Amino acid sequence: MLIVIGSATAAPGRRDELVATARTIAAATRTDRGCLSYSFAADLDDEDRVLSIEVWADRAALDDHMTHHHTREFLRVAPGLLAGEPVMSFHDVAEAAPTAAG
Repeated sequence: MLIVIGSATAAPGRRDELVATARTIAAATRTDRGCLSYSFAADLDDEDRVLSIEVWADRAALDDHMTHHHTREFLRVAPGLLAGEPVMSFHDVAEAAPTAAG
């Protein structure tokens, strides 16, 4: 399993556009083969910072996702909505069984 964690900061005055664009890519990506989870979240300390959390079955599924039209469109539009470069980290992990909270 591959987990991808990212963060990016919206350019001044562009947060709402970034959020709308993130919603669009998330909805499309959740139907991609091998996508186990794909979401965005707001940073609680910086309202312009957006976090991304992706869980893929494997690297091949992420690589396939990168070829899709919705991904290419997101990558085309996103730089104009961001202040600087996003930061991404990639984590290969063994699949674990869910545990009960408590």
